[in-house]
Amino acid sequence: MLDIAVLSACLAVAAFLFHPKVRTLRGWRAAVTPLASIIGSGFLVVGPILDASCGYAAPVAMMALCGLAFLFGGAIRANIARIALTADNRSRPELFIERVSSWILIFAYVISVAYYLNLFGAFAVSLTDDGGSRFEARLVTTAVFFFIAVTGLIRGFDALEGLEKAAVSLKLAIIAGMMVGLVHFLADKVIADEVVINSHQTGGWTAVALVFGLLVTVQGFETSRYLGLEYTAETRMKSMNMPNLSPL
Repeated sequence: MLDIAVLSACLAVAAFLFHPKVRTLRGWRAAVTPLASIIGSGFLVVGPILDASCGYAAPVAMMALCGLAFLFGGAIRANIARIALTADNRSRPELFIERVSSWILIFAYVISVAYYLNLFGAFAVSLTDDGGSRFEARLVTTAVFFFIAVTGLIRGFDALEGLEKAAVSLKLAIIAGMMVGLVHFLADKVIADEVVINSHQTGGWTAVALVFGLLVTVQGFETSRYLGLEYTAETRMKSMNMPNLSPL
């Protein structure tokens, strides 16, 4: 029954997100690129780290982290709104600083993408019988990196956005199934009176520093700032608040 419930949840979410009326909504499309940036690390990394470090206080730490991320997004939304109003009346120093910052961000993104693709390559070859070698992992990483680069070069942003929509929809479907499995697991533990509540391993400044350090894993919506050629300022700001499914 559990397998059926998990599979049903995955299929239901996938059917909804892959439905043509949902896939073509501008609000959803505008949210896909930022979601693709955060959904993996945000869901798979933050939870276990906070559980191991904060124990029973992990939910509080998670809420604090989400609150900080929302404030960070608020600064980006304010920036988007200001640029929309002053696009034709910006000083040369302001434009120079923005251009330098953009190039720095490009460099940072290349490093970030290469890092996550390297993790993907290592994970992919680990599924083989012999566990694969470092060279084979790097081959997988290079191949995926090359595929993304060529797709963007030849087909442009629309093609990359299409890949992101498919990837994000699949990941959300998998997460839905995982949540069903986790709820079932927790229910079994509660019924059997086997719930384990871990004590926190960090506290004070260390815990605060950990939350601020993890902020980088839930950021990603700053990418909305750079989608101005595709979406209006209003659409981008609304897409940052939530995966908006309204026809913006």
